[in-house]
Amino acid sequence: MTQKLSRKDFFRIAASGVAGGSIISKARAADPMPSLASDLFFATRIPNGYTWTLASRLGDMLCLAEDLLGPRDLTYTILGIEIGPDIPRLWYPGSRHSVIVQLAPSAATDAARACYQLAHETVHLLAPNGGGPATNLEEAVACYFAAYFMKSRFAQPAWHPDIPSYSRALSLISQRMDADVRCIKRLRSRQLSFSDIKKEQLLAEFPDLRSGDLDFLLAKFDREGTSNDTPSPPR
Repeated sequence: MTQKLSRKDFFRIAASGVAGGSIISKARAADPMPSLASDLFFATRIPNGYTWTLASRLGDMLCLAEDLLGPRDLTYTILGIEIGPDIPRLWYPGSRHSVIVQLAPSAATDAARACYQLAHETVHLLAPNGGGPATNLEEAVACYFAAYFMKSRFAQPAWHPDIPSYSRALSLISQRMDADVRCIKRLRSRQLSFSDIKKEQLLAEFPDLRSGDLDFLLAKFDREGTSNDTPSPPR
């Protein structure tokens, strides 16, 4: 399990000197300090510009997401990326159509996990909803895209959600998206918001899903859902 990094620890590690390589913890062996993934936050000059950071990775993710899944709602301004207190999320400071991506504390010390979390949140940046719940469809697409990004950019195909509520939603769309990843782009061609997709539109792109599964995908996502229900088999 990735050790959780507190805000105090983050600043202590960063202040200890991150440039020029990894950080060697000086904490006692029984309670080691995780090392900050400094390359995610500190750019280094290279011949063609600078090394990848979370900010430049986000630009790459948005470009890929818009190509595969449809355009972004440009009425929202993306302010940046920060480490939040617990789980990855979007949050909306003030009432100015601005949005910030928060990553989990584990992202500060694990570059691959940070990219996986950020890729997931990138899908939510396509059509920010101001803080309301996403649909199961949107969360499923976010899970799919995050795994797609890790596989295509880092050759790491094993990334997948380990929370049942995400896994169930993802299982309903994976086969169809493997066959035609741009099916979501067609769904969003009439409206940007995943929440505005209608059942008949979803059925047209996912004809093998049963009615109950279509209803589930269009329902509001419950992260802590503990239902033992399993998706219906394809027709």
